[in-house]
Amino acid sequence: MNRGALHSVAAAHRVTEFRRYALRATSGRNAVRDIVLFLVLAGLVVVVPRRPFIGALAWVVFGVMYPHRLTWGPAYHFPFAQVIALLTLVGIVFTKEHRQWKGGAAVVLLLLLLAWAGFANLFAFHPDEALAYLNRVAKVVLMTCVLLLLLHTREQVDALIWCLVLSLGFYSVKGGVFVLLTGGNFMVNGPPDSPMEGNNSLGTGSVIIIPLMYYLLQVTRQRWVRVGLIAATPLSAVSVLGSYSRGALLAVAAMGFLLWWRGRHKALIAAAAVIFVLVAVPFMPEHWTARMNTIKTYDEDLSAMTRLWAWETAYNIAKDRFPIGGGFEFQSPAIFAIYSPNPDYFHVAHSIYFQVLGSLGFGGLLIFLLFWATVWRLAGALRKCSLTDEKNGWCHLLGSSVQASLVAYFVGGAFLDIAFWDLAYYLFAALVGANWTLRAHRKAERLLPNRALSAVRVHR
Repeated sequence: MNRGALHSVAAAHRVTEFRRYALRATSGRNAVRDIVLFLVLAGLVVVVPRRPFIGALAWVVFGVMYPHRLTWGPAYHFPFAQVIALLTLVGIVFTKEHRQWKGGAAVVLLLLLLAWAGFANLFAFHPDEALAYLNRVAKVVLMTCVLLLLLHTREQVDALIWCLVLSLGFYSVKGGVFVLLTGGNFMVNGPPDSPMEGNNSLGTGSVIIIPLMYYLLQVTRQRWVRVGLIAATPLSAVSVLGSYSRGALLAVAAMGFLLWWRGRHKALIAAAAVIFVLVAVPFMPEHWTARMNTIKTYDEDLSAMTRLWAWETAYNIAKDRFPIGGGFEFQSPAIFAIYSPNPDYFHVAHSIYFQVLGSLGFGGLLIFLLFWATVWRLAGALRKCSLTDEKNGWCHLLGSSVQASLVAYFVGGAFLDIAFWDLAYYLFAALVGANWTLRAHRKAERLLPNRALSAVRVHR
């Protein structure tokens, strides 16, 4: 063997040894993550049966953040969410804390949507896949109802918002830092095997939580927390750019326009937006600009056209199988061969509207739209609270912020199949909890003069 070959073998050996060392070091470090998550679960086993609301928040964190997907050991596939849900349901049965049904017409529509999904999926194209997806949707609805039963104070509503912001903000802030360090040359993705794994989902999720960060910034008094939120907001916006998601870009534009339209300081908001665009957009590489420009020339972009063909496929299925649709997970090459205008390009719906239309038909889409219209009205009702009201002004801020988040969901979701992503339904739960708190406070204020008068009579 010549000297060059010996050097090559030695170099390969050093690389192999380095990889083995790195793997051992990484495995040891990552084992700590597994241990931490199991220790957290052990604490929840003790606390949640007595405090089910803590279990509901833990479900939210594991259902939105997917922290177990950041491990490489036994925690990766462990059913944390199922265990937490079981503990929470046990706690609801035995707890003496607040438990009261609430939600009004919106929760009736949500349960009707679940019932319609159950009926429509009896006739699904792919029964096994449809049943598995229906099980996921039922879990989202169940835990949303659990939150509706338990939420009844402002502190609990704020705790729920914090869980959502921290769960998604972890990835959006980390993504923003990653974009700055790499010059935007690499796409930002979420944790594997989660609803946020794709760049489009994480990008839209990052847009959704930006208004929630603004809400927390307005109601928080601790200086260091405010500084953290002020830093997290622009980093999340940068992460949206780094997702390379055209839908998320449209979502952040729509959300920003709503904030500007309703804002009291329009000139300041416009100036901040212009500065961000002038600084952040030129910072991104040329291939990012080329991808965003395909929004204007969608008819020349294959990715955009396959989505349009998928939407037409969903419409054709809903029309042919009126009013129930093709059931969940209706997409397959065989179904596209029958209903698609271009069956050579198989593609999932990539739209909350066409996802529901193709899965649940025109009937399901009608219920879905009515539900979100009712949620929007609920947020609008909270916006009627005056900001000058010291006790209820937070409801105005929450209603405005959630409506901005919903705009991001409605616009970004037009290009994503996230119709039953639990993040959006937890926003509904937060609105219901805030509305309940507001009504309870106003009822107490109406009763207060009568109580005061009775106290005076007793004193006399």
